Amino acid sequence: MERARSPPRRSAPLSSGVTLNVTTSTLSLTVADVDASRDFFRTHLGYEVAMAAEGFVSLSRGDAAADIVLLRSGSEVLPPEQRDQQAAGLILALTVSGIEAEERRLAAAGAPITMPLREEPWGERLFQLTDPNGVVVQLVEWATPDTAVAVDAPDTAAGAAAGVSNAVDAGAVVGTVAVVDLPGGSGIPALSVIAPTDENVTASPNARMTGLAAPSRGSAELSTWTVEMAAGQSGPEHVISREQVWTVTAGAFEVSCGAVTEKVEAGRTFVLAPGVVRRIHAPEAAEAHVAMRADGVASVPGTDGTRALPWAR
Repeated sequence: MERARSPPRRSAPLSSGVTLNVTTSTLSLTVADVDASRDFFRTHLGYEVAMAAEGFVSLSRGDAAADIVLLRSGSEVLPPEQRDQQAAGLILALTVSGIEAEERRLAAAGAPITMPLREEPWGERLFQLTDPNGVVVQLVEWATPDTAVAVDAPDTAAGAAAGVSNAVDAGAVVGTVAVVDLPGGSGIPALSVIAPTDENVTASPNARMTGLAAPSRGSAELSTWTVEMAAGQSGPEHVISREQVWTVTAGAFEVSCGAVTEKVEAGRTFVLAPGVVRRIHAPEAAEAHVAMRADGVASVPGTDGTRALPWAR
């Protein structure tokens, strides 16, 4: 595996004025079974043993990947307060090239792939492995600039046409309860309670979207949001790459797909297939709740490229 991109080397001092010269990076992991993690990193990720002793292994790849030190839980080389601690929520991310081939290779080798390959709206492609001690390793490849979604600086005109504003929602999980360590030691919350705020609102010339669940706000796979349109407002013709499910909660929408137009009133649900050109009009003030896979993106017929939906990120 090679890094898809490597940051330029800095020479001291840094812009912050800190004269720190880092020569290598090492991730030290406290695990219950050192041998199991050692075999995982050697077999599946090409690491080699640099040093070893009882309850200790140092691993290296010789490229840009961080070195790894594995220490057995309870080891006396650690301060007493750290001896039985194990990282929760830690992800070792390795940027690689040819990520699809890597996933096929690892699957064929029987590696424990715990999150299949997915692509995020901002152009990050990734999948995850989990080692026998619950260490999560994430392999990442970035889309090339001509295919990556321009999240940080979307084209203003196309963004407005797609109903996408430049006000990108940073989002946050406001309340999380019942946090448990699920299989694999990932520390994923079993239940997240999310309260929308004004920061989760995106207003376009055509509608007002309030983001609810999204990857930036507690969910892993799905995004949900509300849509409000004033009487007479219409969205542009556009296409979404993922299926959407709309439940009308107030008023009514007129939904056009090609030559077909349906009026959907409050209390009813309509499903829009991916890749279908659609246009949504509010003959009266209307509201709906929308659900979609989180990696869906929008495009407008006659324009180039795609745009992320800020409220769904």
